Amino acid sequence: MVLILFLGFFGALLSAVGLLYIWSTWNRFINLEENVENAWQDYESDVKMKYEMLPSLHNIVSGLAKHEIEFFEQLFLARQAASGALIAKNISDFNQAQNALAQMTPRFNALSEAYPEIKADAAFLDLSHKLVRLEERLADRREFYNSEATTWNKAIQMIPANIVAVLKGSKRRDLIDVPDYYHQNYVIEF
Repeated sequence: MVLILFLGFFGALLSAVGLLYIWSTWNRFINLEENVENAWQDYESDVKMKYEMLPSLHNIVSGLAKHEIEFFEQLFLARQAASGALIAKNISDFNQAQNALAQMTPRFNALSEAYPEIKADAAFLDLSHKLVRLEERLADRREFYNSEATTWNKAIQMIPANIVAVLKGSKRRDLIDVPDYYHQNYVIEF
């Protein structure tokens, strides 16, 4: 009889500890997931701001370099693809679209070098400076998002927390992979 009571008490205690573990791990996952979402939203808002600036830059430069229209159409299509992937939160497609934009950056810089009237335009200079500052902020936000997403990815894979992750339906988060090449070459020389 005492053995049955002891086993019952031990079973209840073990169940309570298990439920407490599941509860605390679940709440920790909610906190980590919110951190990833907040980091993504901060990054996303700055990328949208950048995409809103690109047409203005396009208008300034295309008005002065009319025979480069094909390049600006490619730039617009790449921006559109990146924007669509950003809205869909498809980081893989977003990374590809950002890489396409990155490959266009040296050409854009070459255009500003080839046309002195572009570099002398006050609106171009102002917008270029804003874009450079925005790119620097985007690099910081990318790093912060990737850090939060890595923390999340590690947390949902660790044993025994991975059991709670499966119960919660937690999914691994992709990292933003914009090459350093993009950030380094985006700066427009003056």
